[in-house]
Amino acid sequence: MRIDLLMLGASLVVLAATVTGGESQAAAPAPAQAADEVEAVVVTAQKRAENVQAVPISINALSGATLAKSGVTNIDDLQHFAPGLTISAVGAGFVSYTYLRGGGTNQIDAGSDPSVAYFVDEVYIGGTAGLQFDLFDIDHVEVLKGPQGALFGRNAASGAISVTTKRPSPVFGGTLDAEVGDYGDYTARVGVTGPLDKDDHWLYRLALGYRHRDGFTKNLAGGPDPGRIESYGGRAQIEYVGDTVTFLLTADGLQARDGMTNQFIASANKSGLLSPAAIAALPPGESFYKHYYNVDGFEHQTLGDLTGRLEWKTPVGTITSITALRSNLFDRLQDQDATIADSYVLATHERDETFSQEVRLAGQAARWRWIGGFYYYHGRVTDNWVLKAGPAFPTAVVENHTATDDSVITSDAYALFGQATYDFTDQLSLTAGGRYSIDDKRDQREVKGFLAASPFSVDPHAQWSSFDPSASLNFKLTPDILTYVSYRQGYKSGGFQTLLPSTAAVANKPFQPENVKAYEVGLKSEWFDHRLLADIAVFRQDITNQQILRITGPALQTIDNAGATRADGVDVTLSAKPVHGLSLDASMTYQKARFLKYQNGAASYAGREQLRSPDFTGSYSAEYDFDLPQGAGLAVRAEYTYQAQEFFDAANTRTAGLYQPGYGLANARVTYTPARGDWSVAFWGKNLGDTHYYRNIAVASGTGLAVPGDPMTYGATLNVKFH
Repeated sequence: MRIDLLMLGASLVVLAATVTGGESQAAAPAPAQAADEVEAVVVTAQKRAENVQAVPISINALSGATLAKSGVTNIDDLQHFAPGLTISAVGAGFVSYTYLRGGGTNQIDAGSDPSVAYFVDEVYIGGTAGLQFDLFDIDHVEVLKGPQGALFGRNAASGAISVTTKRPSPVFGGTLDAEVGDYGDYTARVGVTGPLDKDDHWLYRLALGYRHRDGFTKNLAGGPDPGRIESYGGRAQIEYVGDTVTFLLTADGLQARDGMTNQFIASANKSGLLSPAAIAALPPGESFYKHYYNVDGFEHQTLGDLTGRLEWKTPVGTITSITALRSNLFDRLQDQDATIADSYVLATHERDETFSQEVRLAGQAARWRWIGGFYYYHGRVTDNWVLKAGPAFPTAVVENHTATDDSVITSDAYALFGQATYDFTDQLSLTAGGRYSIDDKRDQREVKGFLAASPFSVDPHAQWSSFDPSASLNFKLTPDILTYVSYRQGYKSGGFQTLLPSTAAVANKPFQPENVKAYEVGLKSEWFDHRLLADIAVFRQDITNQQILRITGPALQTIDNAGATRADGVDVTLSAKPVHGLSLDASMTYQKARFLKYQNGAASYAGREQLRSPDFTGSYSAEYDFDLPQGAGLAVRAEYTYQAQEFFDAANTRTAGLYQPGYGLANARVTYTPARGDWSVAFWGKNLGDTHYYRNIAVASGTGLAVPGDPMTYGATLNVKFH
């Protein structure tokens, strides 16, 4: 099925035709709070607006205000404020390996799906390329831990990251943010909203953003520095608000022309990527942020999407329809050996086109609250990979050969879902739900290996289904203390083999779905007139039929269901305002995520740590607001995050450059707000200790190809509000 704008246009016309007046079901605003109360974040984790403290799920919720004062500008930054979440980003937008509670996927091709799903305004974001989009004009972000199969569904097997943007307002207003920093960093963002008519039935919102930043790493060979960022984008919304109906049309766009992926060989052993002669000829003088490259590479992304959201209040409940079309084009040219040698160059071209439709009905009667609906998703991914091995390649018979892997993967997913809550008393309630999913996939593929001896074409097709139930028993000890015990299942679709399968037989064999069962006991509480928030969740998560990439020989690899992982752990969140002006926050996750099964040939990795799943992660912040004369204000904020050691291979290799030892990052920000005028200026610094750490390491044959983390940076931000 070909996706084009006509499909979405027709759907939106049908939806718009029903707009005859109604009441909006937009997320309710947070209740008014006293200055010394802990912030109440309204979330939509259960497809309705609720205070995060009333939701029986372990959630890290970040409001737009928190994102701004912490300098969170992209998805990658979220892991520093949501312990237990690790996002190993490669490049400015190439791919993000996302892990949560021991669940994740270490594949970068379109043949496999992530285990932690991403959503923007409840629209599923398919694929792995281009997830490093900027976060601007955001209402809030939710990191939902554990399986979210019943309501979020597709591939939310180990969790979900849900981004909610700001909606139009009937009151005219806007913001302008301008930021400058070292490494040539300058950013400008503007957002404006208001009514289009005097009756406030038609509203609009427009947000635009631009960012430029030079690369952190110096190319000693004189070519362009890797890691440069150059992007601009925008979001336009038009909303109709009637007596019983609301209709919101949103168009998003992004164009990025970024530099080559910033990576280098971090291990002393370079034989996995270079020949002995090339290793001996490497020039001296390299350091963590200084390297020689011989390829002028790039990462280019063009993204566009169109979403129509209808909310219609009827006598039987509220109907919500979300129709979305998304197109994402991603091109990349990469010095894959990351040296001055001519060994390994990778070029990729990926186009993702997706269409999704969700319709649900939600209502309540007496002691019942319920929601149910259906979901359809169609995706088409065109993937073209070209790998060129030069004279410095470590395997002599591969030198000066080119390999190609071209595929067109189509996916159709269907689901029926529902969830209901029954209040036995004002204190005791039971929530139960489930989702029945069907996934249908096809991979039309042509492969030409390095040796070009026997190129082949395959056309495998597979279909899978799963029923994923959930249940939660909730008890309110007091109006401010919620306890719960829950059981949830998750499901991740099966898929097709990774890059350059060795034979047609391997390429023709799909791997099966991955299943997750999770158990959780939690407490959410507020104390001392909402001055202290204390949440704790104890969990166990079992992943079976785990999809594992196995290296079975030289240049031979396959994905199959060879693994199983168990994660036991505890999440703790504390927020307090002990005295006027002082805010304290701490969020921590301790987990033991270990392979129960992982057989790679003769080697068993049972008992080893799961990839990208450190045993401990913690995020801490303190902010004090000083009252200055004449009503001016000064806010001083300090943040510290820490994570234990992190492994990037199943063997848990403890060799320098092949794993990440434990490390901490410190940030600080000082914001001045004058007595008159709706503006503020902030001076900030990140990674103040200039800690050297790895965002990701690709480990193969004893060699580690690493992506360095950001060094110490500093700058200033001006925020202006107008109305």
